[in-house]
Amino acid sequence: MFSRDKNLRALERFIYKKLGITYSSADLVANSVGVFIGVKPAMQGDWPLELADSKTLWLLKQKFEALRLFVVFDRAECNNRIFFVAKSHKKAEELRSAFSELADKGPSADINTRIGKLLGYPDTAIQYYIRLHPENGLSDNHRALSERNRFYAHSVAHENDEFLTYETPIYRQLQKYCTRTANFYRKDPIKRWLY
Repeated sequence: MFSRDKNLRALERFIYKKLGITYSSADLVANSVGVFIGVKPAMQGDWPLELADSKTLWLLKQKFEALRLFVVFDRAECNNRIFFVAKSHKKAEELRSAFSELADKGPSADINTRIGKLLGYPDTAIQYYIRLHPENGLSDNHRALSERNRFYAHSVAHENDEFLTYETPIYRQLQKYCTRTANFYRKDPIKRWLY
């Protein structure tokens, strides 16, 4: 029998047992929850290569599959094994393919739009990102705006609406099912939380 709370807590426990509680591991839990509840169509994750033995990666995959999520493992990059998670294998593969194209060809408005949509970014945030820097990555201005929010880079004009629509549902599920992650995030004085 499928148990949402049991399986989400099992994923959270597994990640923290292997990686400890850090911003990177907490974000991995939270983004997984985002995919699970359907706010994010897919996500990219990374796992440290020194901890990426075949048994650990198999167990990680089992935790995602217990949530009825699909995992596509990809290349090693910057001492991490990159992987993609979605509710369908096709969607995880689409995100893997888009990131592969980004690595091969470099940024473009088309690639950034596809990746943004696959990651569940609001259209207003995607357009804002592309308008600011279609090929150059994040500007200092955009980084400063993003420091307030955890899971999405928002647009200036729609930041509050985007936060309520896209980040709030993830926070609520973390409070309900992944309390260690929620408590970890609450301690951050810079990032927004549900006040």
